Amino acid sequence: MDIYGIPPLLSAIILLILFLMGVFKSKGSPTNLLFALICLIGCLLNIDKTVLTAITDENIAIQISRVDHLFLVFIIPLYFHFTLLATGYKKWLPFAKYSYIVSFLLLPLTRHPQYLSHVKRYFFGFFAISGPYFYFFGVLSTLSIAASIYLLAKKLREETASLKKTRIKYILLSFGLAAVVNHFDIFTMKGYAMYPLGNFVFVPMCLLGYSILKHDVMEWKIFLNKGIILSTLLLISTGFFVGSAILLKKLFESPAHTDIVYITAMILTFFLIYFSKERVQNFLVQFLQQEFIRNRRALKDLSFEILTLHSIEDIKKTVIARLSKLFALQRCTFRMVPKVDEAETVSAIHESDTLWNGGYRLSIPIHSKAHPSCLLLGEKGNMSLYTGEEVEFLTILANHTALSFDNAKAYKKIRDFSVSLEKLVDERTKALIQSESLAAVGRLAAGVAHELNNPIAGVMSTLEFYTDHMEGESDIRDDLVFSLNELGRAKDIVKSLLDTSRQKDETKELVDIYNPLEDALKVLCNQYKNKRIAITKNFNAEYSLIMGNGPRLCQVFINIIKNSIDAVGDNDGRIMIDVFNEDGLPETAQQQKSPVWRLICRVSDNGEGIETKHAKDIFKPFFTTKPQGKGMGLGLFIVHEIIKDHKAAIDMESSRGKGTEFRLSFPCRQQ
Repeated sequence: MDIYGIPPLLSAIILLILFLMGVFKSKGSPTNLLFALICLIGCLLNIDKTVLTAITDENIAIQISRVDHLFLVFIIPLYFHFTLLATGYKKWLPFAKYSYIVSFLLLPLTRHPQYLSHVKRYFFGFFAISGPYFYFFGVLSTLSIAASIYLLAKKLREETASLKKTRIKYILLSFGLAAVVNHFDIFTMKGYAMYPLGNFVFVPMCLLGYSILKHDVMEWKIFLNKGIILSTLLLISTGFFVGSAILLKKLFESPAHTDIVYITAMILTFFLIYFSKERVQNFLVQFLQQEFIRNRRALKDLSFEILTLHSIEDIKKTVIARLSKLFALQRCTFRMVPKVDEAETVSAIHESDTLWNGGYRLSIPIHSKAHPSCLLLGEKGNMSLYTGEEVEFLTILANHTALSFDNAKAYKKIRDFSVSLEKLVDERTKALIQSESLAAVGRLAAGVAHELNNPIAGVMSTLEFYTDHMEGESDIRDDLVFSLNELGRAKDIVKSLLDTSRQKDETKELVDIYNPLEDALKVLCNQYKNKRIAITKNFNAEYSLIMGNGPRLCQVFINIIKNSIDAVGDNDGRIMIDVFNEDGLPETAQQQKSPVWRLICRVSDNGEGIETKHAKDIFKPFFTTKPQGKGMGLGLFIVHEIIKDHKAAIDMESSRGKGTEFRLSFPCRQQ
């Protein structure tokens, strides 16, 4: 076989492989079956061309060509039918049926001498010469190809989905190249000594076969790059083989060395391709995939950049901005989801999904515990597909994004905790300073109260002497009695203040619960006397004596009643203080000689109340619902500690806007 038979032989081999793949993929797919039949006809045609370069008998050559054209006439309906199924224009299917009928009518013509008149010997071997009837087939074949290209171009303009648009690009490019190279054979069939370009039909058929059998998984540009790489290697090897063969022929002019020349040229070509294919491939990949390499580098830089961001919103904005610029995206956003399945992977959005109508084509899960979501990408600016390599890098970017989300949330927690801790330390410092100040003021108040008792007692003694020795009723005597009563009230306030200030007196004795209650009301008198607050006292306890510390119990009631006054504020309100014994005997009543009863003290108001979510925290130290500067959050904590020290219990019930009720339960004995 001469070197001129290599291209058609290579085309025949590749088309045979594509035919077998098409048959294997044809189950349930008429498109793949039609593609396989097209490949089979192309394979037979190129086997014919290969054989014609090797045989020397003219009669055998013309018979082989006529047999081949028995099958070639069916290329008209097969191309057209394949295009209709690929584009979805099913309303044109009746024309495909008519084209099959026309092909059957052309079958007898292929045997007529006016279809293929004879074969001509060229420098590359025999080739059939066309007769008048052949042009009838040529016109119909051209019309079929033209109609197919028209329908493909029309579908390409109408289609908006990148997946389908890319698939049409594959087919249109392949059909265009195949039509060009095959139609150049007409010059050879007219008698011109021109090597048939149709022998290189394997190049466009490779493009077409890959696009159909793989369902356009990869971007068409990427596949075209691979096709160019293969074609470049093929051209290099062919050129080197031909050049080597010509050079060796000149060195060994004897015809006896022809086989040695070809074998030597093939060995040299093999070593050339073996040692240079990687360099050629790398060069072409670098040249043809510059955009992909640039995008890969940009995605890598973005993955590292977002790991340095500490805000989820900043991460989202950065990712959206970079990806939109990188791929010229029409749509790009994050969508929050309740949970992302660990097995969930990148998925293409189907046309039936509502996201498709929103312009989104790819969904990438973000496996983040802090912010589970999906990264939604729309159409690329050039309407091409996302390649496998791009999807892989986008998946890595999604993993880095998930890690960045989790890091950002952890950073926010640490930052909030740090700010809260600094604020808490500041509040505690101020509270300690204020506590020390209050302690100093308390000691000062105790000293002042102690010193005031002597002059008040002296004045009261003087007033009592004069009122006792005045006879009859007069205005002066009434004024003296009034002054005496006011001084008595002042003395009670001073006594209450003095008792309250004795915080370290932990001695417990029998205390009448009414005394610390009255003392607390006297101390707080100035805080509620000018407000519209009605204080109601219902002291109905038969047994009111408990073991306790009077000053500390007074502090309990001061804190509770003060909170009620603050809760009512400047509104019309009421504070009710109920003291009573609990019905029934407690569990320890039968174990002691003196029965133990419960003394209940209930303080309720109709103020603004406390929210339910805060109810569990009100007895914690430094917790307060009051505005900043109005409270330190220590009052109820101190109350709780004092009540616990008295082996008593305290409960609280409150509703926002309806008021608050504190219930204190003390053990008491019968008087």
